[in-house]
Amino acid sequence: MTRVLTRVICGDYMTALHSRTKKTVSVTVSPELYEQAKQIGLNFSAILTQALIAELKSAAAEQWKRDNREGFEELNRITREHGLLSDQYRTF
Repeated sequence: MTRVLTRVICGDYMTALHSRTKKTVSVTVSPELYEQAKQIGLNFSAILTQALIAELKSAAAEQWKRDNREGFEELNRITREHGLLSDQYRTF
């Protein structure tokens, strides 16, 4: 399930990832997890790469929200005071 889901989420990255030079790193996992993953043929490199992509996207989105918080607050203040520009055209 994880392998299929991961391919769907990160499928567009796979071509770009395979064409780049990779860096060998050391990762520490529990022996039990390692053996279970090895027995079912999981690809550690692909799983770690896809997990890092997801975490980096999430971290970037959170940073963007923090960077733009003041702008959101100002927009909300203006909306509270003056309403939305489309209010006069709403039918609901």
